[in-house]
Order: sequence, then structure tokens, then C-alpha cells
Amino acid sequence: MSNPNWATDLSLDHVGLIVPDLKAASDLWRALGFNLTSRADHTRTDAQGMRIPAGSSQHSVMLQQGYIELMQITDPLAGHPLTPAMQQRYGLHIVAIDTPDSRATHQALSQLGCSVSAVMDWSRPVKEGDFEGLAKFSFFDTPWQTSDASYVCWVQHLTPEIIRRPGSTVHANGAQALKAVIFEGVGADCAEWIQRLSSFGLNAISQQSRDLDYQDAIVQLGLSQLRIQEKPEAGHICPSVIQIQVDDVDVLLKKAQACQLTIQIQDENTEIDLGTISPVRLRVTSGRY
Repeated sequence: MSNPNWATDLSLDHVGLIVPDLKAASDLWRALGFNLTSRADHTRTDAQGMRIPAGSSQHSVMLQQGYIELMQITDPLAGHPLTPAMQQRYGLHIVAIDTPDSRATHQALSQLGCSVSAVMDWSRPVKEGDFEGLAKFSFFDTPWQTSDASYVCWVQHLTPEIIRRPGSTVHANGAQALKAVIFEGVGADCAEWIQRLSSFGLNAISQQSRDLDYQDAIVQLGLSQLRIQEKPEAGHICPSVIQIQVDDVDVLLKKAQACQLTIQIQDENTEIDLGTISPVRLRVTSGRY
């Protein structure tokens, strides 16, 4: 690959939740003051160059930095790569890494010895107001294993101007940026997941500088982070928390209270548990992006 520092060009593109009921999940996020894109059905390009259903539908919460995807597997027989993950659990599964060149990144990871899929061409329609377009992207993934904390894929947006339409990043609750995904689990699982991320060229930095305690570590992806934190009571490691930045935390908390959601405030962290409709915790911090 021509760029020896290819990994520094990567950033956190989006995270995705697999939800059991897309309508119920989207209703909840709207009630919390998020502006969601219209429902869209994914399509993929087959070997004959035809666009066919990919077996999933989604809404996106577009932010000024990154975005959050709510996705439902609508056809388990369509061959969607996340169908097995859905059978394990609902909740946060997808960690999508933005790359400026999917094929060059694919080549670099292959040279590292990573087992990666072929680069795939997918799309989804975008209908916002009077605008209609087709968001196109190429991506590849590493085969999801039941021991994996999450599904990891690399995405190159071919039509970035279509996915972020004017006004799409304006939210009634002041949401601005996707700051981090937090993985929680027992120490051995944390260490194993950090090794797996390292095999993808994503190196974790220990928060304890004087020793190599990889049970509490950070992977920097552009302006966002993947954080791996030991939490013995969490059991098997999984991504449990999405950290977002908002204008004013109190605005979102009032909406969460109106939705009768559980709010936890501990030390400097404020988290909202979205429950079984959208299984994840939102950690919110205030500031200007």
C-alpha cells in the first residue's frame, strides 16, 4: 500500500444497534429529541451487478461528527452478515470505521494477515423532504465470531453529500458528536478483545502509563474513541455505552425523564438506559463541537 501510515487516516464513521422493532426504537429516539432520517432499506450489488435487497432496514441519527444507526434485520434469509449476531443478542453491535479508500485499506489488512471479506458495494435510498437520492458506499468486514465483542467493518462513503442533508444534523436535544463507544466486560475478555483489535491495526493505549494493564484502554479513531473497560459484573465483553456530546445535558435528561427511562449519575458520568427497546446506555457530556 502506498501510504505506510494508513491506519492514521481512519476514523469512527458510525455505530449501529440491532433492534427487535425498528418503529418502536425510532419512536423512542425521536421522543428523546433526536432527528432521524427516513426509514431506508439496504440493497447490495450481486455478482451479476444487479441491486437486490440486503435484508435490513434502518434509520440514522446524523451528527456533526459520526452517526448512530438503528437497524432491524428484516429478512434473516437474505444473507445479511449480522443475522447470526442478532440471534445472540440485540443492542449495540456495529463499529464502522471510515476509510478514504476501502480497497487500499482492504489490501493493507490482508497484508497484515487479517481474514476479511471481499469489498462489497451497498446502497440505501435517502428521502428527506423534496430530496431523493441514493447513498452509495463500499465496505468490507471481518467475519463476525460469537466470541467477538462487536462486528467491525470498514466503510468508504461514495456519496457523502447525500447522507448528510442540510438540517439532518440539527437535533432538538442539541446532540452534536459521537465521542466514544465503551466496551465493558471481565478482564480476560477485555484483553482478548484488545488483541483482536490490534490484529486489525487498531492499537490500544493503556490508561495506566506505567504498566501494560490492557484491561482499561483506548483506541483512538480520529476525534472519537473505542474504550475497553474492565467491569467484572458485566460478564462477556460487549459494547454497552455510546458517549455523545450535546449542547446542554439537562435538555436531554428532561426528555429521558418524560420517557420514564432510568438515569444514572455517578462521579462525572451521566448515563441514560434506553432499555429493551433500544438496548444501550447513552453517556452524555456537554460542550460545543
